[in-house]
Amino acid sequence: MAWAAVPVLNWPDRRPIGSLFLASTAHVSAKNPRGWFNQPGLDVAGPGGQQRFCEALLAYADSSISVLRSAGAQGAVAWDLEGEQYPHKTTYIGDPRLISRLAPETDGCVDEFFRRFQRAGLRTGVTIRPQRIVFGQDATPRQTTVWNYPALLLEKIDYARSRWGATLFYLDSNGGIRWPFEAFQLRRVAAARPEILLIPEYQHGLYYAFSAPYDEVRRGDSGTPAFIRYFYPGAFKTLNIADARLPDRAVIRSARQKGDILIFPGWFCGPECELLKGLHYAAQSGR
Repeated sequence: MAWAAVPVLNWPDRRPIGSLFLASTAHVSAKNPRGWFNQPGLDVAGPGGQQRFCEALLAYADSSISVLRSAGAQGAVAWDLEGEQYPHKTTYIGDPRLISRLAPETDGCVDEFFRRFQRAGLRTGVTIRPQRIVFGQDATPRQTTVWNYPALLLEKIDYARSRWGATLFYLDSNGGIRWPFEAFQLRRVAAARPEILLIPEYQHGLYYAFSAPYDEVRRGDSGTPAFIRYFYPGAFKTLNIADARLPDRAVIRSARQKGDILIFPGWFCGPECELLKGLHYAAQSGR
């Protein structure tokens, strides 16, 4: 336990991170089987489909870059890089190695998508999961539990690092392994790749030693608890401010002042983006 408690996280940049949702299961259609850009009428499956997809993807990138810059963000995470063809609990695939198999229309432009963010001086990231995809007889994938998963996560991380320069990794659907064993597992991953920021969906106190646990203002969550900072003075969380209400603004400002990273919708400039502009992130290069 003491070994797991030793901090290994060093991430001084506390500027916001944009969340990029490229698709939606609610907008899946025969023409658009992965629900890209919430446009069921977008034909990515027929003749010329890849070109239409790539035009939409790169336009999405350019628009998002403008939003991220205006909000003073350090970068963005593509939450659903493989699209959202499959229902919960498979929706977020979390395995960038499978993108060509699960979303072949991305082959012509996904690399350029990430390059555009990098050229703009922005960090990039993707969703990963500690589960392994298994394909059934009908080729439908399902997520399967892997009990000793550091090697699997490192393979996914290294693929996205090597191909796209990704350094931000949202860890979806963790927490299925008995506490505190998972903390030891995830700490091994973070210690092996100190250049990344790991953002686990589910967490316990020890996670602050090696990651930036994820929470949401709309669920009533607030900033990093004082008792966590007592044990880990440099601890911080990632706090999603999407759909924040007016009373939440004091919570958001407090979390920001204490060093938490705010996550916001990064593909359009809504109220969250405007709030971040008011916090003067765009005029700062760091915290």
